[in-house]
Amino acid sequence: MSLEITQLFDQIDNVPQVPELVKKLLSQVNDPTIDIASIATNIEQEQSLSLKILRAVNSSYYALPRKVGSINQALVILGMDELKKLILVSSLVNAIPNIPGIDIEDFWIDNFRTATYSKWIAEKAGIEFSDMIFTAGLINGLGNILIHLADSDSAEDIMQLVEGGLLRYKAERQYLGFTSQEASAALCRLWHFSEDLTDTVAKSSYPLNFEQISLPACAVFIARYISESNYSEKTDEEKIAEFPREEWKALGLNEQDITENMLTLLDLETGLEGLLD
Repeated sequence: MSLEITQLFDQIDNVPQVPELVKKLLSQVNDPTIDIASIATNIEQEQSLSLKILRAVNSSYYALPRKVGSINQALVILGMDELKKLILVSSLVNAIPNIPGIDIEDFWIDNFRTATYSKWIAEKAGIEFSDMIFTAGLINGLGNILIHLADSDSAEDIMQLVEGGLLRYKAERQYLGFTSQEASAALCRLWHFSEDLTDTVAKSSYPLNFEQISLPACAVFIARYISESNYSEKTDEEKIAEFPREEWKALGLNEQDITENMLTLLDLETGLEGLLD
């Protein structure tokens, strides 16, 4: 059965929503004139967010010499960029419900990896706005949630095709007429995210198929491939053989460095898993 992308939003109550406070906080983090005390005040209004940030900054990932006990201390130590990341990640995790047929923890770990790898690849390729690309990597898979909510049978059929070896975007186009990344982009528009972010997400399912290649989308596409290889049953040789070389080369990166860089990325820690608690 064909599904129109607009049908994903027919039951608006089931569509994930970003809290207004989080939108405000993200806006403040992007404002160079805002003072840290103002940000701390707004975060403290959201108790679960405060606790998650404190737990994250006190985790082994940051390896601080002493425990941090207040939001102000946490913000000073983390910095604005890290704060923005934690706000976005924790708010999205809270916004997505448990859905039958989806292991929500595995879903987020996959997206955490994709986001982390996307930023690393973007910085290696010298692409500007690596923080935007991190966000694109984080949310590019949200369309899967929308598809499961709107048509769980098609979602299961798509999964079976993917497990059989068909590329996901081809399976989604075959069943739905659009990709999960395009569905994610539609959600970005609903949330009034920037056009650059929305365009990157929309094109990240198959970035070389567009007349104007999106380099940020190439970074996300490669990152998603590497993330998915974490739980693939294929051998290392098969993973390298199927690596998206054309997207890698489009970024101006050396094909001879693929194996070394893929191993480096697979060893990266996201530092975000604690936000799933």
